[in-house]
Amino acid sequence: MNIEINTTITFENLLESNSRVTQHIGGTRSGKTYAILSYVIVEGLKSPQIITVVRRTIPSLKRTVIKDFTDILKGIGIWNEDNFNISDRTYRLGDSTIQFINSDDPEKLRGLKSDILFIDEASELDEESWFQLRIRTSGKIILAYNPTISPQHWLRKMQDCERFVTTYKDNPYLPADMVKAIEELQHTNDKQWKIYGQGEFAANDKAIFEFELVNVINGEFIAFGFDVGYSNDPSSLVAIYKEGNELYLEELLYEKALVTSDIVDKFRKLEIDKSHEIFCDSSEPRLIEEIYRSGFNIKPVVKGPDSIRFGIGVMKNYKIKILRTSQNLINEMYAYQYITDKYGYVTDKPEGGLDHAIDAARYAVMMKLSVKAQRKGTYAISVGKYSNF
Repeated sequence: MNIEINTTITFENLLESNSRVTQHIGGTRSGKTYAILSYVIVEGLKSPQIITVVRRTIPSLKRTVIKDFTDILKGIGIWNEDNFNISDRTYRLGDSTIQFINSDDPEKLRGLKSDILFIDEASELDEESWFQLRIRTSGKIILAYNPTISPQHWLRKMQDCERFVTTYKDNPYLPADMVKAIEELQHTNDKQWKIYGQGEFAANDKAIFEFELVNVINGEFIAFGFDVGYSNDPSSLVAIYKEGNELYLEELLYEKALVTSDIVDKFRKLEIDKSHEIFCDSSEPRLIEEIYRSGFNIKPVVKGPDSIRFGIGVMKNYKIKILRTSQNLINEMYAYQYITDKYGYVTDKPEGGLDHAIDAARYAVMMKLSVKAQRKGTYAISVGKYSNF
């Protein structure tokens, strides 16, 4: 049976590249994801392969790569519903198996074996997960992402790879009205045009925070913020310092699978003064009590309605400076952005997920530097000019 499949330059890049690892950096509507999926389908039809397709969460898998994969197979007339195991998210393609994996489940990553690996939106992946996936892949590794990542991100630092940049101009199947909308950005929004029109690295235009990287900390210590994780998310400790209207943030801990005794050991190795306040998510009362009994001044965060946006608001009252060695915090700050609604408008609601160190910082800032916190312990009264004493 002969099969014809529409391709783009990304497909050709993959065929011609001799590099084991390729990075595909593309602006909006460059067609990179569709082309990469077409490539892995062709490879799976040519010979028996175990092909792994990765995104961070199950909803993002279903919404993007699984949908595109299904559309491609239907378009070339070989989709078979019986070959798709919905619960395992695997598809039997001839003698090959395509498995769709969410990277926010680290246990799944450790049990994988792949001949070909495709990580879509690779910038969402932490470096440890990348390591686990890489060492379990025998053949080609394909990384795709948008050019809105931190200059300090592990993808930007990677050396043993070949990089390809594509834009909307590399997608010949793009409707004319979409082309027009993208090209209008060069007259209306320089930053978005640079990212989405030209595929160049730039700051995230939906980013919540602006910040500066520094080599040294200037300021008075305020408090520690601590966000608790375990298997899926890291536990994160951030120190906060203040100098005038400037906040200095330093990442001290960012690690998964820590139990209480591990956390206490980490705190001791960091030589945290037992008089210094550590503010922790109040949803972990048992852990807070255990750490407190170990001699640390840890306290639960008092959360009111809409506390996330409130804490963000307090942080944005200051110029934020981050110690250059705080790698994970820097990656989070670049990626932390507002959600876009279905009409394409940026909302005031933050996108959760990669925000563990940010949450830690927010706890400390909210509890120590909000107006309410700074007024704690005082009582003000207005006295009229006609009062008698």
